[in-house]
Amino acid sequence: MTLAVFSGILTPKRWGHMQHTTRQAALNMILAAPIFTLATIDASGYPTMVALRPLPTHRSLKELFFYTSRQTMTVQNLRASKHASLFCYSLDDYSSVMLKGQLTVVGHTAFQSNWRHELNDFQKQLNYQDPVILRFQTSTIKIRQMTRIDHLERLTTTDK
Repeated sequence: MTLAVFSGILTPKRWGHMQHTTRQAALNMILAAPIFTLATIDASGYPTMVALRPLPTHRSLKELFFYTSRQTMTVQNLRASKHASLFCYSLDDYSSVMLKGQLTVVGHTAFQSNWRHELNDFQKQLNYQDPVILRFQTSTIKIRQMTRIDHLERLTTTDK
C-alpha cells in the first residue's frame, strides 16, 4: 500500500482511508511505547515535561492512565491548566506520535479492578504516600512515520 504525503487537519469529509491509517498507526505506537513524555503547563505558562509509563490496561486513542504522586509538579500544574500533550517515539523506524488533550486526576473508581495490580515493579517501588491516577483524554493526534507522513487529526467525542 502506498500512502501520499499529507500534512494538515483531517476533517470528516477528508478522513476516509487516511483516518483509518492514521488511527491504526497511532494506536500501534501507543500500545507498544513503554514510556511517554507528558507535558503540562505551569502557572507561569511554561511547559514542564516528565517521562511516565502508562498503566498497561486502558491504553487507547481516546485515553491513557498514569500513576504518580499528588505532590508532583505535573499534578500541581493541573491547577493552572488541564491542557497537556503526550509524546512517544520509536528509534526502530524513526516514527513518533503526539497526542494533545486534557489531563485530570481521577478517582480509583475509574477502574473495575484494583489499579495497584497494574503497576510494574518500578512503579510499586515508588510507594507514593499520596498516589493519584491521571487520565489523559485525547483531542488531537499527530503522527510522523519515517519523515514521510505527517497527520493531524481531531477526535470527536463519539470517537473510540
